[in-house]
Amino acid sequence: MMRIFLLLSALAAVLLLPNAAQARSHPGTLDNSPWLQPTWLKLLHYEQDRTSASGYRSAIHDAAFFLSATGFTDPQAEFEATLSALAPNSGAEDDNHAQCRFPARFIWIQSLPGLGDIGAVECPAFSAWNRSNRIDSISLVYATGFLGNPASFYGHTLLKFNAASESGQSQLLDNSLNYGAVVPPNENPLRYMYKGVFGGYIGGFSEIEYYFHSGVYGEVELRDLWEYELNLSSQQVAFVVAHGWELLRREYTYYFFRKNCAYRVAELLEIVEGLEIIPESHVATVPQAVMQKLARGSLDGKPLIREVRYQPSRQTRLYNRFYALGATERSAVRALAEQPARLSQTLDEFPDLKARQRLLDTLLDYYQYVREPEKKAADPNNGHYQRVLQARFNLPPGATQVAQNRRGAPHLGRDPSLVRVAALHNSVRGNGVLLSLRPAYYDVLDSGNGHIRNSVLSMGEVSLVHFNGQTELRQVNLVNLESLNDAVTGLPGDRGHYWKLRVGARAQSLACSDCLVVQAEGAIGKARRINRHLLLGASLGGWLQESHQDSGNMALTAAIFANMSLGEAYSGRLQLQQREGLDGARAGRSGVALELRKRLDTNLDIRLGYHRDRAEEAMLSLGYYF
Repeated sequence: MMRIFLLLSALAAVLLLPNAAQARSHPGTLDNSPWLQPTWLKLLHYEQDRTSASGYRSAIHDAAFFLSATGFTDPQAEFEATLSALAPNSGAEDDNHAQCRFPARFIWIQSLPGLGDIGAVECPAFSAWNRSNRIDSISLVYATGFLGNPASFYGHTLLKFNAASESGQSQLLDNSLNYGAVVPPNENPLRYMYKGVFGGYIGGFSEIEYYFHSGVYGEVELRDLWEYELNLSSQQVAFVVAHGWELLRREYTYYFFRKNCAYRVAELLEIVEGLEIIPESHVATVPQAVMQKLARGSLDGKPLIREVRYQPSRQTRLYNRFYALGATERSAVRALAEQPARLSQTLDEFPDLKARQRLLDTLLDYYQYVREPEKKAADPNNGHYQRVLQARFNLPPGATQVAQNRRGAPHLGRDPSLVRVAALHNSVRGNGVLLSLRPAYYDVLDSGNGHIRNSVLSMGEVSLVHFNGQTELRQVNLVNLESLNDAVTGLPGDRGHYWKLRVGARAQSLACSDCLVVQAEGAIGKARRINRHLLLGASLGGWLQESHQDSGNMALTAAIFANMSLGEAYSGRLQLQQREGLDGARAGRSGVALELRKRLDTNLDIRLGYHRDRAEEAMLSLGYYF
């Protein structure tokens, strides 16, 4: 009885609507209010909204995306308007027809039981875009993080539509679909971050052939690319491609943390019934977390990932090739980078053909890394590159094989958030306990798969300490960033730039209680990798803070640090810092920080630390990533 009542109620609602006549013109009876089915709500990107009469509001605020005047907030009205417009004799022609503008809606509505067949119309533009239905698979591409652009701190995801291999087309010419914010040229970085966080930009999907992203991410921004080919059926591939066409150039509101590129791209894939890869977090959507959920998921009893392909960046390729050289060959490359005119003489010193090939191939990668082709003759490295290329052509053909120092795939890394509990002994305050929560993302010791090694990207970190029955805030980091280039080769142009920015609040020293002060710290410096296990660096910077007990508002700092690693399991950092006040009491302060980490499991570690800042403090902590 209840089923009959619901069916009659839905039918009565259709009869009372202005578009009911058109809806009744199609054969069959629609059951279960199709406009409330999950796939329809996903196709229109409806989100729950208490202020709307229907309880829904689309995330897309582009009038051209809707066929009903009230479709923005009314799933039923949009369904009925779509149903009427899909008829071949609806009046529109070719690419302006609803079937051509909204092919995914057409595919889904055709699958509804009791509706009957709707004749198809020709859609030249969509047919050209989907390569005449020759797209046979879809890849989710992950670009590792890039600290040169706030929007890319956490990495980036995009979709790649793979044409069938028998088409003979290069994969670089495959279509890609990318979601991002529409940002004015030369936007102020602080304004950019503020508007990105609070929804001040329009967001949307754009299309371009994949070689563009491969060039920008891998060659310019030096970011490794990971391509995850999805295990979808041909029907599921066609459905996603059709919906991608519908979303092109539609306007969303862009949000940096939650509804960002990773969220919208995953949302597009979730149009496939049963596919769920959006992380459950309601605070932020971290691209790596999407890849991890993708790897753990399945669809129709099969893993979601069919194949993983790795595309190292230009920098990674150079470093791998340089590491593969012997000591004599490395010295020769360094000498040629300093004195390019000695190319012929140096090659004569290496009678072995394979050694010459290795030298020239490494130099080609090096000049690709440092040269600026657009400057042409103004950049001497362009001329050096041409001479090395000519010398390589003069040798017999044959590629030099290099073992890839392959970074761990992002989906195999740890989870993005961290909670840490530590036992403390403070030389002034005695024994205590520390509790720390870091919503995202990594520090020098735990930067792993998909992260930028030896760097820091931490936001929203909060630490509490408890001494002698008193609990207080030890630290609040709104933003804590450190960017470091390893400078593996030490060649000109690969010298290891370092910068640091921290904004938040921190206890004035380890010796005081209830002494939290607001601070901003910045520094720049240089770093150099000594070997695979040791990196050394130095920096100069300054502090701004609120004064506490005449501690002053400004200070200059100098620091040296050593980052150590032994495989994936062990890492450490030693830092010595000297701080000189510019006002207030102006007392100089020296500090020492030593922290060692042991990885126990993918999402579990233990750390041992020693810090000195007007008091000495030892720490033993257990960290859990989630």
